[in-house]
Amino acid sequence: MKGLNQKVFLSQWGEPETQVSLNQLGKLGSLGTMFLITDPAEEASISVWIYKKKNSILLFTKEKLVSHFSLKRFRPELEQG
Repeated sequence: MKGLNQKVFLSQWGEPETQVSLNQLGKLGSLGTMFLITDPAEEASISVWIYKKKNSILLFTKEKLVSHFSLKRFRPELEQG
């Protein structure tokens, strides 16, 4: 699936239930890369789309899919917090 365009997902799966945009601020020593959450309507370094019904978290850069995960993989951690 890597490299697929965001438009493919929109046409096949519809709008994601949750969408977050991240812009890289820079690196902060041992903490690593820092990101700022921005408005999804703005252009961003990374777009995160969550499809709860399809159990998928998709990461896009420049409108291309770079990574995807199972939502179930993160649910136990989310339910504890």
